[in-house]
Amino acid sequence: MSVSDPSLKELKGLTLKLVQASNQTEINDSNVHLQPFCQSLEHIFQKGLLLQTSSLGFPRSPESWYWLEEIANKASSPSYNYISSVNTVKLSQKVVTAVGKLRHLIRICLVNRCLHVPVEILIRQQQPGIVYNVKNSIIGDDILGEIFLSVLLQCSRLTFNLNVKNCSFLDDTWMLPVCEQLEFVPCKVLGISISFVNGKAIVIGVKENSVAAEDHKIQIGDILDELNGVHITTSTRNKLSKIMKKAANQPVMTNIIKAHCGSDYLYPPIINLLRRCHIDPNEVKSMYLKTKTQTDDQQELKNNSSVLSSGFSVIYVGCITTGSEGDVKQIELAMTALFSGVERISQPGSFEIQEIGVRVVRRDSGDVIVKHSYMEISSCGRTLMYPRYFAYIAGDESCSVAKSFTCFVFHCSDEDLIYKILQSIVLLCIPGQGFQRTHFAV
Repeated sequence: MSVSDPSLKELKGLTLKLVQASNQTEINDSNVHLQPFCQSLEHIFQKGLLLQTSSLGFPRSPESWYWLEEIANKASSPSYNYISSVNTVKLSQKVVTAVGKLRHLIRICLVNRCLHVPVEILIRQQQPGIVYNVKNSIIGDDILGEIFLSVLLQCSRLTFNLNVKNCSFLDDTWMLPVCEQLEFVPCKVLGISISFVNGKAIVIGVKENSVAAEDHKIQIGDILDELNGVHITTSTRNKLSKIMKKAANQPVMTNIIKAHCGSDYLYPPIINLLRRCHIDPNEVKSMYLKTKTQTDDQQELKNNSSVLSSGFSVIYVGCITTGSEGDVKQIELAMTALFSGVERISQPGSFEIQEIGVRVVRRDSGDVIVKHSYMEISSCGRTLMYPRYFAYIAGDESCSVAKSFTCFVFHCSDEDLIYKILQSIVLLCIPGQGFQRTHFAV
């Protein structure tokens, strides 16, 4: 075999790119060269394998995982890091095929800086011919095997910071999903409903105002990969309540595989799982984009919090009761009724958008004119008839239980400013949408 094997040449080029990247920072899963680098390693490990025999004496498909595992068990001097890496893969329930185990092992060994260990043992003991066809493999060739080992030794000096828990799809692909480790406050239930497909726990519902719904941390289409350190699969579906109870009064730790890929498209292997759950992938995508837009708007609002909290110049016109109704339709009726009255308040003030509510204070004295929490505000808006006026309706207590509502009306000469005030109130008042379909509740 030529010493310029294209597979080895490709690996050396990718290694050089990782070395250059490591000069600025550690190598993590976001590195664009990592996936092709790992694919190149897999190809070389698999290339030229001889047909192997199982422990029962039957032939089995040639997979490099088997000899890599055997070296950890039988070799005279494998490093502790390598033995530990192999044992981690063997204990993992997230990868079940020999291909998935090899891919998982490659990633763990890169982190533990020991991928060179099994190759070095095989070459130094002059036994590559037992595993590989010398004529069409890299590891089985005397010269190419040494070159490959030197590349692996160079990799052992790099710092790989990879999320090795993100391995549930390695049986199928090297393409990794977005995987988030989330911590929730102690609770009895998370507020999600899940359905199992191919051993994966697909989130099909998120209860409104639940712990899981906070900041849209878990969304429909996501996968509950781990719960309090336990890998969630079909075999654990009847144990979810026990897992939660076992960690009572402690933070709930989860590993969530996101349906989206951090942009406007879904993780491809999840799409078929969604369809089998009777979930439209396009709806999941639409919900994600909607949530992302709301989140971006809220972040912009937060970034401008100093401007918002300093207040906008308005004139408090007055208030009028709307009885037991607090919906947005009452605003036009309330304004018409208020403006038809003979007496109206005309009190200059500063309209402040705060973290927990709104308040209007006199600019001269700082005295509070009106003040309401977002929980009390049921609606806000303006009308075409009075374009320079706006209003919000608030209940006598939290609007979900309030029995009496009042409309508070303000004037502002800047219509763009009115839009900004109303948009801010809407973003801070309206909760996210929930889903009530129940299969397995957590």
